[in-house]
Amino acid sequence: MDAIRFALGDKLSALRVKCLGELIYGYNTDKGPVKDVTYVKLILKIVDKIKDEVTKRNFIRKIYNNKTYYYIDDKIVTYTIYITELQNIGLNLKTQSFFVSQGCIEHFAMKSPKELTAIFEEISDSIMYKTDYENLKLKLLSAEEEVFFQHQIKKVKLNEKKYALMEKAEENKYLQLEKQYNEDKLKYQLIQLVFIKNEFESLQNKMLKIKSQLDRHQQAKEIAGLEHETLISHLKPLSNGVQNMEEAIFEKENVLERKKKNHIILKDSKSYWQKKCDFARISLDNANKACDINKKVIQELKDELQQINLQLTELRNVSQTSIELSNSQIDRYTKLTCEVQHQAKDFVKEKNNLLHDDEPDKDKLNNKNRCKKELEDKIKLMRLTEENHEMRLKKLQDLNKQINITLTEKKAKLHELNEKIIETRDKSLSLENDIAPISKNLSQADLDNDIVLQQIRNDETITTLKQLYSDVYGRLSDLCKPIHSRYNVAVTKVFGKHMNAIVVGTNPTAIQCIQFLKQNKKSREIFLPLDSIKNVHLKTYLRDIEEPRNVKLLYDVISSKLPQFEKVILFVTKNTLVCESPEDARMIAFESQRANDCVSLDGCFYRKDGTMSGGQTDLNIKAKQWQEREILSLIKQKEQLMQEFRKLPNISLMESDVAIINTEVDSFNLRKKFIKTDLNNVENDLVKIRKELDKLDGQLILLNMEISEIQDNIKKRAINIKKVENNINAIKNEIFVEFCKDINVPDIEYYEKNNLRNYKEHERKKREFEEQYDRIENQLEIENKTDTESNVLKWTLAVKKATTEFNKLHKQECQTTFKIERIETDLLELKRNYMVMKKDVENMEKELNDNTSRIDVLEKSYLECHKSYIALFEKIKEIRRKCNTILHECKIENLVIPMSETSYNESEDTFSTSFISTSSNFEALFDCNVLKKIDFSHFPENICRSTENDLRSMAEQLHKELAKNRSEIAAIANPNLKVNDSKIIKISEEIREVNRNLRNCRNKYEEIKTQFESLKKERCKQFLDCLNYVAVELNAIYQKLVKNTLAQAIILTDNLEEPYAGNIIYNCVAPFKGLRSLEYLSGAEKSLASLALLFAIQRYKKISFFIMDEGDAALDPNNVRNVVDFIASEKNVMQFITISLNRKLFSKADMLVGVTTQRYSENVRSKVFGLTLHKYAEEN
Repeated sequence: MDAIRFALGDKLSALRVKCLGELIYGYNTDKGPVKDVTYVKLILKIVDKIKDEVTKRNFIRKIYNNKTYYYIDDKIVTYTIYITELQNIGLNLKTQSFFVSQGCIEHFAMKSPKELTAIFEEISDSIMYKTDYENLKLKLLSAEEEVFFQHQIKKVKLNEKKYALMEKAEENKYLQLEKQYNEDKLKYQLIQLVFIKNEFESLQNKMLKIKSQLDRHQQAKEIAGLEHETLISHLKPLSNGVQNMEEAIFEKENVLERKKKNHIILKDSKSYWQKKCDFARISLDNANKACDINKKVIQELKDELQQINLQLTELRNVSQTSIELSNSQIDRYTKLTCEVQHQAKDFVKEKNNLLHDDEPDKDKLNNKNRCKKELEDKIKLMRLTEENHEMRLKKLQDLNKQINITLTEKKAKLHELNEKIIETRDKSLSLENDIAPISKNLSQADLDNDIVLQQIRNDETITTLKQLYSDVYGRLSDLCKPIHSRYNVAVTKVFGKHMNAIVVGTNPTAIQCIQFLKQNKKSREIFLPLDSIKNVHLKTYLRDIEEPRNVKLLYDVISSKLPQFEKVILFVTKNTLVCESPEDARMIAFESQRANDCVSLDGCFYRKDGTMSGGQTDLNIKAKQWQEREILSLIKQKEQLMQEFRKLPNISLMESDVAIINTEVDSFNLRKKFIKTDLNNVENDLVKIRKELDKLDGQLILLNMEISEIQDNIKKRAINIKKVENNINAIKNEIFVEFCKDINVPDIEYYEKNNLRNYKEHERKKREFEEQYDRIENQLEIENKTDTESNVLKWTLAVKKATTEFNKLHKQECQTTFKIERIETDLLELKRNYMVMKKDVENMEKELNDNTSRIDVLEKSYLECHKSYIALFEKIKEIRRKCNTILHECKIENLVIPMSETSYNESEDTFSTSFISTSSNFEALFDCNVLKKIDFSHFPENICRSTENDLRSMAEQLHKELAKNRSEIAAIANPNLKVNDSKIIKISEEIREVNRNLRNCRNKYEEIKTQFESLKKERCKQFLDCLNYVAVELNAIYQKLVKNTLAQAIILTDNLEEPYAGNIIYNCVAPFKGLRSLEYLSGAEKSLASLALLFAIQRYKKISFFIMDEGDAALDPNNVRNVVDFIASEKNVMQFITISLNRKLFSKADMLVGVTTQRYSENVRSKVFGLTLHKYAEEN
């Protein structure tokens, strides 16, 4: 086979060698190849039926010096010419349609769809059109792109012309509007300049009066400031002494705090070791219990093991004493069974013959049943189709109804969305109106961001503590507030360090909170526990003070959120009185017989022990705390409103939903129209299906009659088989009669059903007991290995260690308590000395505060005048800025303002510099040189003679007209003022040129398309002619090969328009099997499918010979016989050359060619001989 493929010009890889030299005889021997040259010669007889001539052609492929040479009729040619000549006579190596290599027979049909398509292209010769087809296709695409490109250019040019005409119209409109706008704008600006001049003259007079008041207040303030500095110089040494004392106290408090902290740590450690000791004792008890349980389980397992051992011993004893079920009895039963089979062999043979005769009827019955099944399946399929159509009809009716309902719902939803859009717009407007005043108040509030952040951090601390401990109530400033803002400063002064103190329920809660703040490194906090603060008696008689007037208890001017917090307020205020002025507070605290702590509304605090304190500036800042809380609540309210605003549905999305729903309504109307058409089609199909069902039911009745006849024959034969089986059973009972007597059973059937089964049951029970014994023994071994004694020892040591540590920590705790008491005594002495020094400082501060109050009054008067002065200053500045802005706008917009002749040339620089000037020199502003340069006498007469009211009416009218013109100008976005008629003419010329190019491109496209369609049609026709011919022949050949008319071989393409570009699918319906892919068939079925396809291709190409190398390797004898019969039927049409070792195949040949070995001296050579079988056939 390799020699034939070599001569046909096949590649080395197909010849199973690496180099050409390996093909020469003797290459693989020790001596090497016999010669360095070899060749293979093909002699082909070509019959010309038209001329009735026969010619011979020789094709030679030769190897010489590892090079290949090709000869045709003894003339050397190139490889290309050699292959072309072979293809011209139908021997195309690429198709492999006229030969099958060894082991490749079933692979041919298993080729991929793409490979089959390529083979059919080669066979049909449609591949010769491939190059021209692809070139024309590329040209067609290029021409189509060119037409599209020219069409796009034409669209662009048409748009350019359209936009140019629009721009020209816009230009005219824009110039007209701009002219009108400039005229109105000039008149409006002149009126504004007249207003500015009048306002400036009014402000000049007010400014002179305020300047003289400022000078008088400044002199008085300087005299008071000198007195204040003298007092501060005397107070400083005393303050330094107090500060040093405070530092000493603070250091002692830190030492005390550290000691207390160590004391708390020792208490926690002591508690820890106490708990650990208790836990170790409990664990020791559990370990002892576990040890006892382990011993109990081991004893129980031993008892259970002993019990199972007794049961096993008893079962073995019973087994040994049994006679009926002994092993010798089972052996005897087996020998007698063999004897039964020997004596009843005639009956067995008769039974087999009856069964053999029964098989054809059963096959026939199976075939009829299969046909019946197919017919029933077809009826079932038709019934299913009928049901599907009925269901589809129902679904279409339901769908039609559903669409009507959906349309109603969609319209309702559309109405709902429109109402929701209106509602959302109203809600949005309402929220914006609510947010606007809050934003205005927040913008006017003088709020420091650092204070706000500190307040937020404090609130976070309180929130955290409230989550951890239930009796944390909040800060004192949050739990109460003055009944009026006039008391804010006084309350702030008296509260002092308790202003931000945290109120808690109990003292332990306060300690826990302090520990939490330390662990998390939070800021220091003061805590006021309700259960441990000192109770202060309320002096109700102080409410009866009538002179001085408006003296009240500070406790009475503070409102609390809950009555339980009044105890804390009384503790902090301590019956302090609040007075209208510092003089009233001083009189009640020092001069009155009823000496009591008093505070004035401005924060001067007088104590009955003679000390006093002030500091109004700092107090004012602290007193803002309640106002800041209101502002924070406003911020939260704004955030809440903004959150609600953000949660509102998006109006644009809802409008988009409305548009979508409108589109859906249109689509549903269209679907409704299509459904109506489908309903009519389904009703017509149902009528046809019901007629077909009636026809199939008649066929099924006939088939059932045939099946009943075959079943009667099978039943009669079954009765005969039963009689033969009874004879066999009689022989069996006769042979086993002695055996049954020996074991005392009525017959052998009874023995098989009872005694033999009991023997097997006894063996099963014995095996189960042995398995249970092994399992318990393993569990006992595991329990013995469990160590519980070591756990007891471990927890005994743990109890001992925990007790030792607890005693050690108790001793350390006692020592620390003693040190803390000693430090507290020293700290008390330091605080006593500090109070004496602080009293002296407070007396000095009192005098300083009186002087400070006087300075504050003077400062307040001065500031009020200065504010008025600044306000006028800013107004004049604003007037000047307005004037410069107007002049600057007029300059930019080329509007001419009448100016005096002397200053007109200087005006440009003045406008720009004065507009950005920020000089604070009053005289420079007072002059307002810009107004002096404007010549108001040259203004239009209607402006100069009009009153102020007339001018305002005129300005409002002009402002409306300007806004209208401005909106019309703004609507003309980026007008092109350079458009002219030449541009439009040029674009028209370009459009005519593009039209000419487009016509040329379309003509070229139509010409190429005609050529392409013609070539495509020819290629497709040639390919489909070949495929259709092969498909017809293939089915006939396949049925002939398998000798079954129900078998089918189907080959078709999935692309009828361009079959050469698609896939060719090859499937077979093997005998008694359904349609399935070739890969699911057996090896023999694949081989037959491949041979059928090859023979069909052979008939199309009409090649006179076919070569097959062991093509019958995968075939069974029956299929080999089918192939031999087919070859015999086709031998008059073509010549078959087969290589085979199968006797059934080569015995039917006309001639045999054999290859054997022949020894010459030491060399072994192959020898070829031929043998014709005609004479042997004649003898037979």
